[in-house]
Amino acid sequence: MTDERSAADADLATARRLLSEGGDDATDAAAEHADRAVQAYLELGDVPAAADVLWFLGRLDDSRGRTDDATRHLREAVEGFVVTHDDRADEVADELFALLRRTGQADRLQEFLTWRLWLVGTMSGEQERTAAAGRRRAP
Repeated sequence: MTDERSAADADLATARRLLSEGGDDATDAAAEHADRAVQAYLELGDVPAAADVLWFLGRLDDSRGRTDDATRHLREAVEGFVVTHDDRADEVADELFALLRRTGQADRLQEFLTWRLWLVGTMSGEQERTAAAGRRRAP
């Protein structure tokens, strides 16, 4: 295990521990540790681990009433899970849908659904097959 991986794992463990302690200061510190873990995992190329931490951050932001940050983190987690073909993308998407509905952002819900369909289609190759089938060659 590399030093960078160990540091990222330690930051995530610390973030989870701090969150369980509760309180504003502990929650702020948890967010800082989680942010560092995301960056480290991305630098290591570990997209699934980064997506998992982004999911954690989305939930943390939601619990703090930081709707825009929560939405961004959950959306990035969905993207990471879709890119790595991880079934957790559906679970995170459901949480994002619930957040958008609960906060009266139905307009953003449709935008997210459209984006997610595009992303899934791109990752599965559906976009390319559909585009290729409709192309015409010059005579």
